[in-house]
Amino acid sequence: MLNRIKEKYRLNTCVGISLRQDSAGLSIRCCKVKLEKDQLEIEDTWEVDDWELITNNKYKDTPVALHLDSRQILIKETTPMDLDEERLKSIFPSYDADRFYHGQLQGESKQWLAFVRKDYIVEMIDRFAVNGYQVIKVFIGPFVLDAILGQINSYGDAYTFDGHSIRIGAENKQWQEYRYGQEFESRFALKIGDHPIKPQYVTAYAIAFSALMADYIPEYGLLIPEVEEQRQSWLEKQKFNVNLLILVAVFFLLLLVNTFLFSHYYQENMALGDRVSSQQSTVQDLGKLEGGIKSNEQLLAELGWNGGVSKAWLLDQIGYSIRQFTQISLAQIQVNPQSKGLGNTVIQQADQIIIKGNSPTLEMLNLWLRELKNNPWIAKVSIEEYGNKQQDETMDAFTIKINYNDKVEGN
Repeated sequence: MLNRIKEKYRLNTCVGISLRQDSAGLSIRCCKVKLEKDQLEIEDTWEVDDWELITNNKYKDTPVALHLDSRQILIKETTPMDLDEERLKSIFPSYDADRFYHGQLQGESKQWLAFVRKDYIVEMIDRFAVNGYQVIKVFIGPFVLDAILGQINSYGDAYTFDGHSIRIGAENKQWQEYRYGQEFESRFALKIGDHPIKPQYVTAYAIAFSALMADYIPEYGLLIPEVEEQRQSWLEKQKFNVNLLILVAVFFLLLLVNTFLFSHYYQENMALGDRVSSQQSTVQDLGKLEGGIKSNEQLLAELGWNGGVSKAWLLDQIGYSIRQFTQISLAQIQVNPQSKGLGNTVIQQADQIIIKGNSPTLEMLNLWLRELKNNPWIAKVSIEEYGNKQQDETMDAFTIKINYNDKVEGN
């Protein structure tokens, strides 16, 4: 995974521009190459012959690898040797490290060097910069072709195209001979791999390829600090874009996970809420049911149908006791009467009977009460009210209170 990310940090597109200026005039050959998933693709090629025509190019935002091929470039062929400034001066007497750049290619039995003035390089880079291009590599001489000769279809060990004639060793693939001339043209159609390419774009492709694959092939370009700084800037920009993309992807993934977890736990919470609500409703229903049962049990107890004293039995006993006192009439009987307390609360007068009626005399009323007292279930009998006989009435009203116990039939 880390290797895949590191691959994304490298440049993935480049425009190779080969500027040729000779007796035939100015020719600017361009080739846009894209690197994707370890595959190189030639996306576009074009050629212009005027500086004005490169100002409106649509690939200005793409980094540029620049190759210069003009009379300002001097090519020298020597025997192989280790190069220092003294030997460079022996090859090119005017050489001065402060004034010239040089490039080289080691062949099988020969060595080729290319020299160019630094001010010319600066002039060309500035000219492209003015037109909106940012140069990240600069090449001189034909040496950069060495990187892509193996990709060109050939019939033998000789390559001839666009004024270049190159012969390489069959075994070591090192250059044996190089010549340049207008007469050197390809006799058959050229291909880079399976992609057809016109001869004039081969060098432009080679420098774009070398810029994109700089970490994997020998260095063929000039070591120019300002250009290398521009290249590193592009690499940092590429790295920033990749990191930003990774960061956005990570945030999106976290957001996706967060959304999934939120949805999952929200549904769990809703289900739990439903269960809690159902349980609360069940508890409330049970409370209501329990209250209803207690109320009904109390009523049943009061009626004597659930272990209490039977009111029917009490009334039957009262009726039986008054059978001999036919002149006494009963108007109202209350078993366990209710009364209002503080705050309008209802108070149940347990184990009491209130009887209201009329009796012709107090003596007769007392006789009946003595009869009642003989019953074991009666704890106490008292006269609460007596008298208040109205005009034209022959009997007095009375109110008696009976306190009873549980010594009743069946208990």
